[in-house]
Amino acid sequence: MKYLDDFKVGESHQYMSNPMSSAEIMAFAKEWDPQRLHLDVDYATALHGSLIASGFQTLLHVFEPVMREFMVGVVNLGGLGFDNLRWPRPVRPDEALDVKIEVTGVTPSRSKPDRGVLAYSLEARNPAGEVVMTLETAAMLRRKGADGE
Repeated sequence: MKYLDDFKVGESHQYMSNPMSSAEIMAFAKEWDPQRLHLDVDYATALHGSLIASGFQTLLHVFEPVMREFMVGVVNLGGLGFDNLRWPRPVRPDEALDVKIEVTGVTPSRSKPDRGVLAYSLEARNPAGEVVMTLETAAMLRRKGADGE
């Protein structure tokens, strides 16, 4: 298991997201974000040069490797939300994204010594190296010794 005490400010981790196909982008849009720029290839191409993924779908795709690799085995008590979520460039079909996480804070709780806050920033880049998403987030983690560890 990995506890709050196992993280260090400044440590970084790299992951790759799976690419999204045009069909996946349109299927997500139909259910969750039915805007024309995610559903109509001709319209999206005229505006953005190609079909583009919903920012919300991008967020989910970026977080898949974070949850399946970075947070595996972490004694997570719950997420605390996102700050400064940005999508400076669109994500296009068949682009795998390079995801970088940097730990920005490891703060034991003053009122509940069995836990603390892990803060980290996340940046996703497309194959051209352009930033497509950034955010800051935090999670409440258990500390070592809190559950007999």
